[in-house]
Amino acid sequence: MKRLIATGLLALALASGWAVAATPPETVVQQTSEQMLDALRQNRAAIDREPGRIYELVNQIVLPNFDFELMSRWVLGRAWQQANPEQRRQFTEEFRTLLVRTYARALLEYANEAIKVSPAGAPAGNEATIRTEVQPKSGRPIQINYNMHLGNDAWKVYDVTVDGISLVTSYRDSFASQIRASGMDAVIADLRQRNAGSTR
Repeated sequence: MKRLIATGLLALALASGWAVAATPPETVVQQTSEQMLDALRQNRAAIDREPGRIYELVNQIVLPNFDFELMSRWVLGRAWQQANPEQRRQFTEEFRTLLVRTYARALLEYANEAIKVSPAGAPAGNEATIRTEVQPKSGRPIQINYNMHLGNDAWKVYDVTVDGISLVTSYRDSFASQIRASGMDAVIADLRQRNAGSTR
């Protein structure tokens, strides 16, 4: 499961450039993939010396194209409605940090994989799904679907499905059980501790 989630995070980042509505989504996916991998190659020596530098690349290339608030709403489900504004803000911030740090580690593992973007038709209104395939050096291809929505003239990712497993649904199940057992504040504190522990 962790490997699928990590692959999904890589996929999200590679799909993170839909800022121009007139540009076919599959074209932007390919261009953003190349931008991300080129940046990693050009900065690899610096990253080897200071692993934390990879977070700068993620923040620069990926973050502006994620709808983290919508992802957080979907991940928390009913608990989002029950949370107060400060809890929502803190959860969204920590969840974003979790995804960034998990992705950054996955990027180092998957940086040399081949990515095939399938041709896509016109988006259905404000929703679109882009299908891609990651071909590892060995083993079968990994099927990845990106779910996006259009808001404020920009396409943003709000979920990704890796081999039939939704990133949002996977986290929702995990957080739901934690919230039932310990409450929202404890979940936020746990996320904060995990994020602090992953800092290098």
